[in-house]
Amino acid sequence: MKTKNLLLTFLALACILSPNHTTKAQTGVAVPGLEIFDAAMTNLLADYNIKGAQLALTYHGRLVYNRGFGYANTSTNTLVQPNHRFRVASVSKPISSIAVMHLIEQGQLHLSDLVFGVNGILNDAIYQNAIDPRIYTITLRNLLEHTGGWDRFISGDPFFPYYAANIIGVYDMAIAMGVTPPGTDQSIIQYMLNNFMLNYTPGTVSSYSNIGYSIIAQVIEKVTGQGYENYVRDTILIPIGITEIQTGRTLLADQLPMEVNYYNNYNTQNVSIYDGATMTPYAYGSYNMESMNGLGGWVASSADLCKLLVAVDGFPSKPDILLPSTIATMTTGSAAYPYYALGWQLNPADQNWLHTGYLPGTCRSEIARRGDEINCAILVNTDANIGDLYSAMDNILYYLPPLIQNWPTNDLFLGVQEQASDFSVSLYPNPTSNFINVKTDVKLIGTSYTVYDNMGKAVLTGIINAENTVVEVQNLSGGIYLFRVGENNQQTFKVIKE
Repeated sequence: MKTKNLLLTFLALACILSPNHTTKAQTGVAVPGLEIFDAAMTNLLADYNIKGAQLALTYHGRLVYNRGFGYANTSTNTLVQPNHRFRVASVSKPISSIAVMHLIEQGQLHLSDLVFGVNGILNDAIYQNAIDPRIYTITLRNLLEHTGGWDRFISGDPFFPYYAANIIGVYDMAIAMGVTPPGTDQSIIQYMLNNFMLNYTPGTVSSYSNIGYSIIAQVIEKVTGQGYENYVRDTILIPIGITEIQTGRTLLADQLPMEVNYYNNYNTQNVSIYDGATMTPYAYGSYNMESMNGLGGWVASSADLCKLLVAVDGFPSKPDILLPSTIATMTTGSAAYPYYALGWQLNPADQNWLHTGYLPGTCRSEIARRGDEINCAILVNTDANIGDLYSAMDNILYYLPPLIQNWPTNDLFLGVQEQASDFSVSLYPNPTSNFINVKTDVKLIGTSYTVYDNMGKAVLTGIINAENTVVEVQNLSGGIYLFRVGENNQQTFKVIKE
């Protein structure tokens, strides 16, 4: 068995790292010793015709790798930067789970709480007409672990009706409910309760359920009195320094700042959710991002997803935002299916927690908290039509990290591209047009500095010759650069050249 596993690992690595492809554009500073990830991502884009992607990695709580690959927008040749944002699809579910577990710690929720009915959390009148009485036995735990009783391959998925033929799309659903298309998450939930029997008794069968996580978002809103996005952002994300994660928008015209474009290699279209007739690109109008908050609505960078992982990974290198007992509960497999916990897929053999995500015609995503204290996030902006992209992404996150014997000491989370140093540096003005003042400690005089462009290429070098060194940048083109200073202990800063 061990020989077989070694052979499988060798074959996987041969595919991941085959050098037969032209290098795609890469942004972010190249990290010595981690070139293996550059090669793997380059090959991923070439092998699956992916337009753009990101990969971020943490080691012992430190962000050690954060790079963009390919294009955020092929029409403008805009490269994917490390701070570009992608739809993360069902990677949104762990975010919802973390929010629920926080509310449980605060005593505002319990896993055994009933969700519907007069004694339930959502005891609103609009949810009191379910045709299946078993609806009123669903608990919060059932929703988190996908044992609420729905099976999308039998009754369909109201957010993506292609899973089964016996459910209408969100346009027709909105018309049936008497609301303006494409409706809301509340109208979709109400429609499902009023028109569909459960496929299983709650708690008995695990079946992946988007409707369950839509209901979870409503639970969070009811208990907190806040919008789902506002609560998660203000209570979970901002306190740990994440400010750029938002819930997404359906139409390209409403694209968020620094959000990538999405590409569909199948070149398929679907009926618009706004009029039920016009054919529209899958990514921009065939499903409603605004009604998918808790189940698949977030837009984020890989680095911010890694920052969230570090805050709940259960390791001592960085403080967690949840108690150890809460994290243990959140990541214990269900009785119905031990490989899925409360919002997390599990690989018990390696103590890995992960989640994947997919939006048709749009993107794929994956995050992983590995048992060896490495966290990973990989995002792509293309629905590939070649081979098994999920397996290829999983291979990068599973097979490559164990090959690294000496991890870098940098921590990009600090706004510092290398390790926290025993000297202070400040740069101004920033943004700048002509020059940068580099103010440093005396101990830094005589050391070198390097300016890198967004391809990781050194475009300017020099020596720190005083406590206030002037660096001329008027000959550089406008854009984002990285200014690295120091030799043994280094710091790197993002500089914007106007």
